[in-house]
Amino acid sequence: MDIEFLYLNQKDVEATGVSMATALESVEDAFRLHHQGQVNLPYKTVLDLGERERGRCNAMPAYVGGKYDVFGIKWIAGFPRNPVEHRLPRGTGLFILNDAWKGVPLAVMDCTLLSAMRTGAVTGVGAKYLARPDSRSVAMIGAGVQARTQLEALTIVLPELKEVRAYDIRRETAESFAVEMNERFGGGGLSVRAVNSPEEAVREADIVVTVTVADEPIVKERWMKRGSFFAAVGSYQEEEFEVVSSSEKVVVDGIDHVLHRETPVIALMIEQGKIRREDILEMGAIVCGDEPGRTHPEERVFFSPIGMAVEDVCLCHKVYKLAQEKGVGSTLGLFGRDL
Repeated sequence: MDIEFLYLNQKDVEATGVSMATALESVEDAFRLHHQGQVNLPYKTVLDLGERERGRCNAMPAYVGGKYDVFGIKWIAGFPRNPVEHRLPRGTGLFILNDAWKGVPLAVMDCTLLSAMRTGAVTGVGAKYLARPDSRSVAMIGAGVQARTQLEALTIVLPELKEVRAYDIRRETAESFAVEMNERFGGGGLSVRAVNSPEEAVREADIVVTVTVADEPIVKERWMKRGSFFAAVGSYQEEEFEVVSSSEKVVVDGIDHVLHRETPVIALMIEQGKIRREDILEMGAIVCGDEPGRTHPEERVFFSPIGMAVEDVCLCHKVYKLAQEKGVGSTLGLFGRDL
């Protein structure tokens, strides 16, 4: 006999109807289960082929218990030159979902779109607990694919948003982002515009999101507003150390995983004695109510998630269930024998 599994290409994934609301729910579940110790989460493995010359690929395995009780692995490549040189996405990904009791594959699916959605959802969950609910303005530093899902998640958890100022090293990228996002969200009263500098984007912004591959600081401490929420999602080195040390609350998704990666700004600051590990909070503890989220309107919060595979497992499991319900995808045999 053969072992059947479901194959979902990106068109199939979209046909399941998976939404950002689904991604937000999945990520919040992942944070909660991680804090409760109901996951098995090895460190991600990075296959570095030269970040600037070519790119890298990350292997991200995890088991998630609770109502999920499955395991899986994301194999996600990031090649920065792809969009310009090859007309391909910067990131491409594949996810394998497995039965946790028999070990057999349940599904293999494209996760290029899903990975971007879950990363946006991580910021969305962070903003739900850590941003001012009345936040009205967003500084978006970097205006690529990730910026789109970041903004989508923010519009769901912060319905009073009115203005987005987008900066990208390529002005035309920021302008395209503004046009597309105005078409998508402008009907709800949100105005998105391209600006000429990071400073113009960040000053007086309630929310700051960085989604770039910069290897030196872009955002300056002197630009930051009291009461703001900063989500550092890109290269993890996009802000001055003072942006972190001047924040009243510093939050990550998994501190051990941040430190294992070594290069994120928080890991560098801990190594250099500029902040203390024991002062860093994990998002799961806040979601579970064991640590406080935002405590007052003037509090500045810095959120720097490294990205954990448990988030992908939860989201891809939900997509698998949606595909089964809707009859989406192709059934394949692992061994190629008659079924």
